[in-house]
Amino acid sequence: MGGCLFHLLIILILAEPYIDFTQTFVIAMGHQIFLVSFGAFTILMFLIKKNSASKTVSIFFLIPATSAFMAWFFLNENLTNLDLVGFLITSIGVYIATRD
Repeated sequence: MGGCLFHLLIILILAEPYIDFTQTFVIAMGHQIFLVSFGAFTILMFLIKKNSASKTVSIFFLIPATSAFMAWFFLNENLTNLDLVGFLITSIGVYIATRD
């Protein structure tokens, strides 16, 4: 709430607030609201119900590696050998934490 109020104050002081409701904006917001927020929350609740909370939270450690891999695949960003070693170590750690 504090961050929201701070940014609203900055916007009101430094800029004229407006939203340009273009088709791209509406599609992007719909994606964020329905797929990212609702979808991620649904998957999270499913995983917590199926597994323990600690196993589910362990999977969160794979998010940076997955994001970096997607950036490499889709955006042609570079992956270094150190990145790959980090992915391997993280994957092994998550495997150890989530195995039965």
